[in-house]
Amino acid sequence: MLLSLLACVALGDPAAAQDAAADMPVGVGQEQEASAGGVARLDPTCEADDAEACTALAYQLLEGDGAPKDAAAALRLFAQACQFGSMRGCTMAGYAYAEGDGVEADLTRGLSYYAFACRGGEATACSNLGLAYAAGKGVPEDAVRARVLFKDARDKGGWGGCANLGASYSLGRGVRRNQVRAARLFRKACDGGDQHACYNLGVLYRDGLGVSRDYKRAVTLFESSCAAQNSTACGNLGLMVDDGRGGAKDRQRALELFDKACALGEPESCFSLGRAYQTGNGRERDDARAVALLERTLALDPETASASEAEKALALARPPTKDAEAPASKP
Repeated sequence: MLLSLLACVALGDPAAAQDAAADMPVGVGQEQEASAGGVARLDPTCEADDAEACTALAYQLLEGDGAPKDAAAALRLFAQACQFGSMRGCTMAGYAYAEGDGVEADLTRGLSYYAFACRGGEATACSNLGLAYAAGKGVPEDAVRARVLFKDARDKGGWGGCANLGASYSLGRGVRRNQVRAARLFRKACDGGDQHACYNLGVLYRDGLGVSRDYKRAVTLFESSCAAQNSTACGNLGLMVDDGRGGAKDRQRALELFDKACALGEPESCFSLGRAYQTGNGRERDDARAVALLERTLALDPETASASEAEKALALARPPTKDAEAPASKP
């Protein structure tokens, strides 16, 4: 089961990107007009052009902290904060438009916020813009441009940018592959609290890429990232525990980790858990549970590494239909 593909990650993946002028994003101010003057009046300091107050109130509404969740109102306040000079507000407004969170998705508009915030010093905006170029989402794929943006994010103090720059070096995208440098970047970002970087560093330790192979170190890093709800880290940790790499072999713990990873959306772990229920290997046989897990495997990713095996296992696990049970008729 392959779960070790390194990926560029950061706070929010934009679905599109393109270069934008350094002017205020198109449409800033329209969000406030659409609000009919309502939500901003919840905080007089926000109404008085206080960017930090607007941003703080927007987060409260976005997270439902002390007020009912209201993504649309949060967007209006993030955009207002952006207008008052908060680059974090610009970034969050960009994310809302790019993802359609509280508003109909508008990729071009979301991009304009990202580009403006990046030029204004917001590291996450630079990293998110780089992600779009790395994936070719909404723009021609440009690994070199992505790497430059990740470096810019790193230089601005963003751990996500540092992690993404490490992935560029590890994968050889937009730069000559250099696992030693990738490991250094992942370590720096991991030490700064970026759990995606911790996971990627764990992959390097597990596979001995740019560092000496160290299963125990890999397990520790996967545990940290799994605790932060990284589904792939949980799946990889389950594989190592199941094989006894970096510690004692423990089938039950491995299955618990596969269960967590599957719930978080990792298809290969759903397959492993489904097979356990189908074969009785570590779980009491339960064909209904096996079918549900195998179906989830394919629903999450029809092209996952174990897709063909999942389809075969599913055919065996499903009860025969009435037509299949009926005896053949005489000619």
